[in-house]
Amino acid sequence: MANAPQQVAELKQIKKEFSGEGVFEFLGPKPSDATDANPTRLKIKRDLPVPMTVAVSMPVGYPASASPIFKVEGSLEEAYVEAIEELLTTQASYMPGMECICTVLQSLDDLDLSTLDLGEPGRCRDIFKVEVVNNSPQFSKSLKQAANGRPCMWFFRTIQCQNNAKFSFAVNPLRAVFVICDSPDKKSASEFMKGIRTDSDMDCDMLGKPGKIQMTLLEDFEMAPKAQALPDGFSGSEYRTDEDLAVEMAPFMAAVGAIKLKK
Repeated sequence: MANAPQQVAELKQIKKEFSGEGVFEFLGPKPSDATDANPTRLKIKRDLPVPMTVAVSMPVGYPASASPIFKVEGSLEEAYVEAIEELLTTQASYMPGMECICTVLQSLDDLDLSTLDLGEPGRCRDIFKVEVVNNSPQFSKSLKQAANGRPCMWFFRTIQCQNNAKFSFAVNPLRAVFVICDSPDKKSASEFMKGIRTDSDMDCDMLGKPGKIQMTLLEDFEMAPKAQALPDGFSGSEYRTDEDLAVEMAPFMAAVGAIKLKK
């Protein structure tokens, strides 16, 4: 491996720099035996800014074409763990092509935990689908009332029904409506969904009488502290294709925005 000599030299430097008893732990494999799936790894125990262990992986492309990967272990809250890992990764990004592990780890010496950006822990997101909306003005009004100031976005497709007797009482009907709403906490999210499920004036039936909606809850999750929030306010927009919808919704789905579960 072309980077093996540099990695060996840096490992010696790291061991020298963090020479206290039990501070440095080499996990292997040797740089010459490392692969993409099994990179060289080590651990450093630290007392500052709080007791923790930082696990470091040296990708086979490091330092020439890849950065080291840092994972924080300890009794810290998850929000602090993520913030410290982000800090270390950012520090490494400032030194592309350089042997930087020692310097990055030393950046923790003067770290004040109170200065870390922890994002907004505790937020929750609900995403649901309504197959058909018969009266979109009524639906929009009711959805906005249910959101009650929470950030809320919805995406829809229109129904052309000029000659369709099935929609003779419909007012600007919609289909395949997807709604996303952010709440500051679980209690608020529960209140929002309860309002959606129980509002008997959410839409109108085929005869134009007020009625509930038939909805399917797609995702309901606690958001990662730094997950992208919905824009403030209430907005609805039409999409043309499923592909367009996927692009619009992708940044807000659980796969991207949900809090990571501890293993």
